[in-house]
Amino acid sequence: MIPISICYHNRFSDEDKRKKAELWSALCQYSFQRFIPASAVVMDIGSGYCEFINAIRAKKKYAVDINPDTVKFAGREVIVIAKNALSIPKHLNGTIDRVFLSNFLEHLNTKEEVMDVFGRVYALLRSGGKLLILQPNIDLVKERYWDFFDHKVILNGKSLREGLVIAGFSVETWIERFLPYTTKSALPQGAFITRLYLSIPPAFRPFAGQSFVVAGKPEKR
Repeated sequence: MIPISICYHNRFSDEDKRKKAELWSALCQYSFQRFIPASAVVMDIGSGYCEFINAIRAKKKYAVDINPDTVKFAGREVIVIAKNALSIPKHLNGTIDRVFLSNFLEHLNTKEEVMDVFGRVYALLRSGGKLLILQPNIDLVKERYWDFFDHKVILNGKSLREGLVIAGFSVETWIERFLPYTTKSALPQGAFITRLYLSIPPAFRPFAGQSFVVAGKPEKR
């Protein structure tokens, strides 16, 4: 099996990584942070080069990835867990306030694995915790979904939300047209452009190819 880390290494130059870090800083500031209290314990599964987890403000931060480069890019305050999603230590169950998955589920082998990940996340979250997912939506990108060698599982809005409900989550926020499909684009980028793009009502965002969902674990009564 070809490690996904090789795909990432070939796909992103050092300049690409710099631009991505700037983009994610803006995304966290102008969008994701409002779903994540600064007092939260946050886990980023499939964290890659740690653009999200480095930029988000939180009390405690975990980065989970089997990519050996992850530890090189993680900030000092980030705890790196060099394991796959299903091997996250069980002593962390019930201790996480927010779990973030970005462009992750499409790399799994089957929808059964997707459901296994949802089950693992459910166990990790505290009562009332939330799962945030940024995900390519095949309904929006069509055949371009297969532009990346490591994409395997097909997900659209309905199937993603249905899987979350089956796993026991309640879908609280759904933005179908959230972001363009990929950062590998000739279109202008940067903090100002990102903030401007996010100010456009989702229904009218041009080139949108990724959807965003927030799903909650029910509060214990």
